[in-house]
Amino acid sequence: MRTPTWLLILVALAGCSGGSIDVITPPDEPGDETDAAYDTSQLLRVEIEIDEDAWDTLRYQTRTLEDTLMQEDCQEQPFVSPFTWFEAGVTLDGQHLERVDVRKKGFLGSLSEERPALKLDLGEYDAEATFHGVRRLTLNNALSDPAIVRQCLTYAVFTEAGLPASRCSLAQVSVNGDDLGIYVNVEPIKRPMLERHFDGGGNLYEGTLSDFRVGWTGTIEKKNNEAEDDWADIDALVEAAGASDGHLEDALDQVLDLDAYYRFWAAEVLVMHNDGYAGNTNNFYLYADPDDGRFHFLPWGVDEALGAWADEGTTSIYASSVIPWRLYNHPDGRARYEDTLQQLLEDAWDEEAIHAQIDTMASLIEPELSVAEWSEVEEHIDGVRDLVEDRRPELEEVIEDGFPDWPWEPRDSYCMELGGAIEAVFETTWGTIETSDVFETGSLTMSLDFGDGEAWYNLEGGAVAGGYEGEAVAYLASWISPTEAMLVYLAMPEDELAPGFHELGMEHAFLLYIDTATMEDWEFLAYVVANLELTEAGTSSGAPFAGSLSGEFMFF
Repeated sequence: MRTPTWLLILVALAGCSGGSIDVITPPDEPGDETDAAYDTSQLLRVEIEIDEDAWDTLRYQTRTLEDTLMQEDCQEQPFVSPFTWFEAGVTLDGQHLERVDVRKKGFLGSLSEERPALKLDLGEYDAEATFHGVRRLTLNNALSDPAIVRQCLTYAVFTEAGLPASRCSLAQVSVNGDDLGIYVNVEPIKRPMLERHFDGGGNLYEGTLSDFRVGWTGTIEKKNNEAEDDWADIDALVEAAGASDGHLEDALDQVLDLDAYYRFWAAEVLVMHNDGYAGNTNNFYLYADPDDGRFHFLPWGVDEALGAWADEGTTSIYASSVIPWRLYNHPDGRARYEDTLQQLLEDAWDEEAIHAQIDTMASLIEPELSVAEWSEVEEHIDGVRDLVEDRRPELEEVIEDGFPDWPWEPRDSYCMELGGAIEAVFETTWGTIETSDVFETGSLTMSLDFGDGEAWYNLEGGAVAGGYEGEAVAYLASWISPTEAMLVYLAMPEDELAPGFHELGMEHAFLLYIDTATMEDWEFLAYVVANLELTEAGTSSGAPFAGSLSGEFMFF
């Protein structure tokens, strides 16, 4: 049976200067021992042995929207990590280390209980323990990179742009003999990495949903020199970012290597890293070079780069954060950005080299996967290949026709708050989730009040329910006009489904607006925090599924 378009949509949702380029520092010295830890010509074999109870504890540690963005003061301090270290043994390409530390990593989009992203500290118990001179490994699960190749390609482009960027390779990871699949081995931004590009010892910060505006620096985390409770350098950057137009570039250049920043900004756009600093005030490191005290940006969290996530008309500019927003709305700054992007397109975007890198990684990935798994990954890789081919003509057209304006202000906070109300009574049967028309299946009466004067009461519609990948899922849909509808998504573990009361958090309930004329134009409106009372519930085909829902909306 053909899967209805509206179901596909919901499933997808459930899964927001001129001149030549000067390289900041010389390339690595020949024979650098640590290069072997990031050998792109072969898979790094990582075999972890850990107590089963410890592994279960590790992989189920998590953070949720409730822990992070669902706090009114969510931008006042760095997001607390819920992850702890566990002792394990590890074998790396045959080199066995009896005692190391391992922990889970990730913010929200990369969290997994089955294939958690991991950090390894090889020297926690023996300071001399390293792998080719490397003490710490960061193993990303590529959950947001189904092609698996995007991260290494992206860091390579930043490097070609003359910017400090992590080295990267692929790894095959197993835990207690269970194959977890292909991971991405990314060089962590620690002192050894910094010393390859700068003199060590400067302040290092990590930005997560952070910006250099008043009230936006609380989530910036200091990664070294923590004993020195001195944030004067960050404060100076905030002040510079707020300078008048006539003094903006001079003020920024006093505290930020502005030439390097233009290259960083242009590189983020070139690789379509829209979850980075310019596009989302997210996923970046900031390092104060001791030579002159000025900051440099370093890329991080690039697993969604080289994807097709950018909105129409914005693939040549990201300016959601204050520094690029100020510069792009400054005539001199905009001209320097445009010149820099054009220059990087010539100097750092080498389609032949990128395709060769893709070929190498694909040749390592394919033998590790089943035919079906490889078919899916190969499809995503082909999408990356297409983007690589299309990127130059796409940007050349923009360069010829003129760069677009950026009409938006710097983005609003992601902190969320409760408001409004939802009430619903529904009735349907189990297995109807595969119906072609949710609006004419079962019955629904629903009221929505957004608390700002916009409300709909006693809406009529339909409901469907069924199982999907271990979840009990229901959709409640009602019309608000002849061509517009509201649809509520509800989910819980299928093995917890039973008559009675259930509390649904915002990760398991949300509201969508859908244009029913096309069934394709949808808009996420709000998460739902609600009590669900099931009067009837069963998982056999045709079993009654009925109840009521009462709750509030959680808005950005």
